[in-house]
Amino acid sequence: MSEAVEPIILVDANDPDKKPLLYACGKCGSVHSPEIYLARKEVRHATALEAARDCYNCKTHSNCRHCGVECGKGWTACDKCRLEREIERATEVPNDGGPYFGFGDQQMYHEMDDARDAGHEWVCPTNKQYPRIEAWRVFENLTEDMFEDASEDDLNGTAELTAAIEAFNEAQTTCTYWADLTRKIKVPPCDGEAA
Repeated sequence: MSEAVEPIILVDANDPDKKPLLYACGKCGSVHSPEIYLARKEVRHATALEAARDCYNCKTHSNCRHCGVECGKGWTACDKCRLEREIERATEVPNDGGPYFGFGDQQMYHEMDDARDAGHEWVCPTNKQYPRIEAWRVFENLTEDMFEDASEDDLNGTAELTAAIEAFNEAQTTCTYWADLTRKIKVPPCDGEAA
């Protein structure tokens, strides 16, 4: 690990008091201004100095604030801790029969046994979304390349097209499942295993 380099304090050469104006990383030269912080003057300067000392551009990684393990630059928590927090924040709900998504891998499971076999203790239920066409978007797209104030009112057959679009929307039976990460379902143990 390279040795820390003290920040460079930049001052106005014509200022007899040599009051600090900016702070630069002593390694890469990235400049940090106290003027970007909304705080008292002393706090702004202290924050800019610390930003120059702990330069983001020179960092190779961060450390998880929960467990201390090394994680990606810019992250404050590692994958494991983020997953634990996500599961912790979710509200437990009864099993709705699936399908389910695994926390952390976003894999969909149709059976709870498959989620258990994949090593999940918790899964999240899903929200269904059916394909839909929105008539107003169609009309907006059609009138976009017309004259400046063109609107749906300048088109003929809009009521018939709207009715056909609604019939199309109602006829859809194939859905897409989206993970609802705000809710969680406990994966039960295999028969014979302790809970």
